[in-house]
Amino acid sequence: MLRHSLIGALLLLAVPAAGAADKAPAPSLGQTVSFPGGVAVHRDLVYAQIEGFRPLTLDLYQPASKPKQAPRPAIIFVHGGAWAGGDARHLDGFDDLPGLLAGLAAKNYVVASVNYRLAGEAHFPGPVQDVKAAIRWLRGHAGDYNIDTTRVMIWGAEAGGQIAALVGTSCGVAPLEPAADAKSKVTLVSDCVQGVIDWYGPMDLASWTPPSAADGTTKLGAHLGCEAADCAPGLVRAASPVSYISALTPPFLIQHGSADTRVPPDQSQAMDAALRAQHVPSEILVYPGLGADFTRDGNADAGARAKALFDLEAFVARTFPVAETETAKPKSKPAKPSRATGKNRK
Repeated sequence: MLRHSLIGALLLLAVPAAGAADKAPAPSLGQTVSFPGGVAVHRDLVYAQIEGFRPLTLDLYQPASKPKQAPRPAIIFVHGGAWAGGDARHLDGFDDLPGLLAGLAAKNYVVASVNYRLAGEAHFPGPVQDVKAAIRWLRGHAGDYNIDTTRVMIWGAEAGGQIAALVGTSCGVAPLEPAADAKSKVTLVSDCVQGVIDWYGPMDLASWTPPSAADGTTKLGAHLGCEAADCAPGLVRAASPVSYISALTPPFLIQHGSADTRVPPDQSQAMDAALRAQHVPSEILVYPGLGADFTRDGNADAGARAKALFDLEAFVARTFPVAETETAKPKSKPAKPSRATGKNRK
């Protein structure tokens, strides 16, 4: 019943915001950049063309091919920016997102970082539909990039964490899927994923108080097209990843700082509890003393970043195991988070 009511609410939405897309500069398409370890990055690959909007693009990080190389799992990164900013090459708190993603690809994964329509271009569910369209595009081009279509994981930070978690929990929810394109040969390819990594994204929008501007407006309101208190019944719930959890939801890793005031860790803890209630494998790590973007006292913390990435890589390796000879392992394991505030729950 809950899914049906959410679907009904979603059918009333999908009204794009006007104007901002016309001002966006055209991307420079088709660039290829090399990184250490033989990783090639194909920049600004167009995965969707929606009439009236800028081309939607992704950067794809591909490790060097070997003779008779088995298809590789894919990891899709969704950037943050409070739904209103950001892009596929930047992650707050990390100096070099392309280098980070290339390093992950060097461990024998195909990694994609996705641009999607922002709040000034399209309201919810537009960004979710865009990311699902990117997943379909990647599966449709699996042969070109040696992707294992049965092992696709999505990872997002902040607003990107909300989008990633929503993609992960809403497999088969028709109003959140991209519109079919009669000219495309890949529109029926699955946009479901087999794993989710959420970095400090809001999971239950009805119980979250977002930061507000001086005039009382919020970035969440810009994303939804209405402030939460004024939205149509069901809309806030329809945009909340926690609303779609079922026994078929894929495994989750949730990572959050205990001192995050932008998105309090109780959002992640509630999501973990809801997943476990449906017997979905869920691991939650709450890092003591870390704030938004894994910062400490407002400053970047190299050790915290290293720990978060180590835990992420370990989760990916457990979820998508590969032959030991095909991937590098982390050299050493940083100290575990305090069990007083963080647990690696299995």
